[in-house]
Amino acid sequence: MRVLLLALTLLALLSTVSAPLALAQDHSQHQHQQSTDNDPFNEQDVQYVCPMHSQIVKDEPGTCPICGMDLVQKKTEARPQSQQPSNDMSERSESDTDRSRDFTVPVKQQQALRVTTAVVERKNVTPSISAQAQVSWQQSAKYHVHARAEGWIEELYADIEGQWVDKGDKLYRVYAPDLVVAQDDYLQLLNSLAQVGNSQRQQQFKQRGQQRLRLLGMTEAQIAQLEKSGETRYEVDYFAPKSGYVTELNIQQGMYVNPGLELMTISGDEQLWFMLDVPVRYADQLAVGQMVHLSSEQIDGHWMNRIDYLYPQVDQSTQTITARVPVDASIDNLREGIWASGRIELDTIENALVIPVKSLIQTQKNNRVIVQTNEQAFAVRKVTTGLRIGDDIVIREGLQEGERVVTNGQFLLDSEASLRGLQPDAEAMPAMQHDHGGH
Repeated sequence: MRVLLLALTLLALLSTVSAPLALAQDHSQHQHQQSTDNDPFNEQDVQYVCPMHSQIVKDEPGTCPICGMDLVQKKTEARPQSQQPSNDMSERSESDTDRSRDFTVPVKQQQALRVTTAVVERKNVTPSISAQAQVSWQQSAKYHVHARAEGWIEELYADIEGQWVDKGDKLYRVYAPDLVVAQDDYLQLLNSLAQVGNSQRQQQFKQRGQQRLRLLGMTEAQIAQLEKSGETRYEVDYFAPKSGYVTELNIQQGMYVNPGLELMTISGDEQLWFMLDVPVRYADQLAVGQMVHLSSEQIDGHWMNRIDYLYPQVDQSTQTITARVPVDASIDNLREGIWASGRIELDTIENALVIPVKSLIQTQKNNRVIVQTNEQAFAVRKVTTGLRIGDDIVIREGLQEGERVVTNGQFLLDSEASLRGLQPDAEAMPAMQHDHGGH
């Protein structure tokens, strides 16, 4: 009996203590509900984002520190606390990870952004490569004049760099002891030919003597004059071997010269070269025989011819390869060193998938476009591009014929996608968490 009375007494005491605890807990829940209802994070937040650089987000109006554009107002609604995802990554549903990349933009908002689109289409295109070119003398048109024997320049006829000379014009007169000795020996040979065997042997000796004089720079006319006069000439004239301009002049009258010294260079104007510097990324698309169109803002005219040689080496400073294009033009119309613009025609690409260049968003990370999936839905699509042809660009991967890409307003839509974490390479962004003061 005593045990039953003790149990009833304890039960009464517990009832008395639990009543105020329950009341306090109910009051605490009511206060938390009021705090949650007044939580500013449950209200609509206003942010300002740069249309070009979506990573620039501010809580007040201003300009982008990167490009200087005015920030655009962006309203976002914070999720109720009940919808905040768990800190435990394992509790996230697969639908959060694999959510659709599409995002909705109402028609009225599209009109405000002046959104326009174009259809992805296939057509035959003839791409081309633009490159800078420079006029150069044709290497085979240059003749380097060297002395054939040691001696002194007694008179210099071609004494101005840039002077035009015709083939056979006098260049300089030289006194060369070896040439004097060679003339004396030849005259002695002529006087002693009668003592040499038959006529065939005499002719062989005579040809040897003449060849020696030729190698020392004398012409056939000078040798004939030597045979006729029988007198050695101490000073001998040298003549221009071809017509052209004296493009290099390394001697002056009275100088001592030897065979190792280049006296002058004569450059003919029968043919010049355009040397095109083509970026190395186009190396696999170049070929000998491709047609090139050339023009210059410095000189009126248009030239065209085919590539006749591709140099194998890459210029280490400019990372370009050189394509050579011969051109039949007089030096009166072109000058060595003049810059020109070249356009190399490539083979036609049939049934190429193309979009307008202006629809392409180019970044260091990737190239992408905004695709309109239906009247109010858009998606960011990463693409692989090919050559540009005028206002179009070839698409290798990422799009299909008949799809529509945004050609105006795409940067604003791209920023919207970035804010929503809908970029092709974006990972699921962690949900914003709020500290409610230990509730």
